[in-house]
Amino acid sequence: MVTQKDIADYVGVSRTAVSLVLNNAPNSTVSEKTKELILKAAKELGYKDTDVKPKICYVFYSRDANDPRYFQHLRVTEEAAARYGYSMLFMSIKPDPNDHQRLKELARSQDTAGILVSGLLDDTIIEILEETKVPHIYYGSTDRTDINVVTTDYSKVCYEAVRHLIELGHRRIAFYSGSLRLLINKRELAGYSKALEEAGIEVDKALIQSGAEEDGDELCSRLHELDIDYTAAYCTNTVIQFGVLQGLKRHGIAVPEQISLIGHGYTELVKLSIPQLTTMILSGDQKEIPAIRLIEIIQRKAPDPIYECLTDFELFPGGTTARCPAT
Repeated sequence: MVTQKDIADYVGVSRTAVSLVLNNAPNSTVSEKTKELILKAAKELGYKDTDVKPKICYVFYSRDANDPRYFQHLRVTEEAAARYGYSMLFMSIKPDPNDHQRLKELARSQDTAGILVSGLLDDTIIEILEETKVPHIYYGSTDRTDINVVTTDYSKVCYEAVRHLIELGHRRIAFYSGSLRLLINKRELAGYSKALEEAGIEVDKALIQSGAEEDGDELCSRLHELDIDYTAAYCTNTVIQFGVLQGLKRHGIAVPEQISLIGHGYTELVKLSIPQLTTMILSGDQKEIPAIRLIEIIQRKAPDPIYECLTDFELFPGGTTARCPAT
């Protein structure tokens, strides 16, 4: 019997891409050309859709559907779901009434066993899913403790990253992030401040740069234009970090010889970058925990909310950090 893995190997794409196409996932990010190749391969190989597995839907909420930060977790979720006998759908929705209605319709589908929501959480989407009674879990940053949540210890991951820079002799360390109105960025800023204060380094507010657009090039250009010196920077995600790297190159600043960069998370940008990005990533199998906890909720129908914080990190060395040139 031909499987989705056979099709993936035949076309040279991921199993996640094949799953999204064959399940006709709404708002799939797979290109039209790749869709055609997958469907053609399925026909040529004689694939029969015998998939009657219950489905987990990965809902990407209030973020750009092409945001590379979530592709890795989408793949990990699909693989974990498959091991437990579930297939997966993907839906990208915006915080507007039409998309909220689409989510309600998805939740009512008999094929939907559970929903995993990632992205920028708000009370509206929480209320919608609470009303549907469909098993669900949120993967993100929220103060809510009355709902099922898996989150990352964002303060700790930033703390450990900044400690790494301090151990390399850096003391002038910038902080680049998205909007500081977001809880996730507030928590990372707290970790940044704690690491500096413990090392006896005064927090210089001029080195804290944020922007809603998460444009790393623009953020580092601010410090360059103001002639504010620093030897290293922490970036709250690899999108910002990649942008900062390009901006520094544009200004003729060598990384890591003159300025070191460290970020958080793992995306395709990490390895595609030249040099590869140095970043803090979750250790071991923690990336699978949101999917596994959702499956546990589906199977056990546990009434008590689950709250789990992922706290174990490791350094992906990359090539964007080095000892401070002044030491």
